Amino acid sequence: MADLSLQQEATPHASNSGKMMVRFAILGVVVALALGYMVYAAFANDLYSLSVTEFTNKEDAQDGRMVRVWGKLVDGSFERQDNSTVSSFRLRDDESGAQLAATYEGVLPDLFFNPHSEIILEGSHGHNDVFQTSNILVKCPSKYEGLESASLNPTQ
Repeated sequence: MADLSLQQEATPHASNSGKMMVRFAILGVVVALALGYMVYAAFANDLYSLSVTEFTNKEDAQDGRMVRVWGKLVDGSFERQDNSTVSSFRLRDDESGAQLAATYEGVLPDLFFNPHSEIILEGSHGHNDVFQTSNILVKCPSKYEGLESASLNPTQ
């Protein structure tokens, strides 16, 4: 009878430790899945920010996914439809000279037409080889850019 009472006392402790092990195992799986998802999300889109040249050379970037493309406005390429906020323009890559046609509907940022500004388009490659822009960001030119060009051309 003494053996039976020892077994009854040992059984509740054994079942509690078994439940704790299951809880720790579930917690470990949840933590591992969360970490795995964060790593996947961090490295899943390696095409997110591309120059005009990189974008035009990578056909897999032109499959309709959202990307950022950066370059400078091509002089004389900006056109706006009458009484509309729909505009079309071209961006160029200063290093290679590659160009990209783009459209945008909305109000343009203040420094969009500054020749020293770098324009960043967020959007996707649309039909007719035109980049459909959903958002425009403008990197402000450096305040030293004017000083640098003035020092190169002292006659001004």
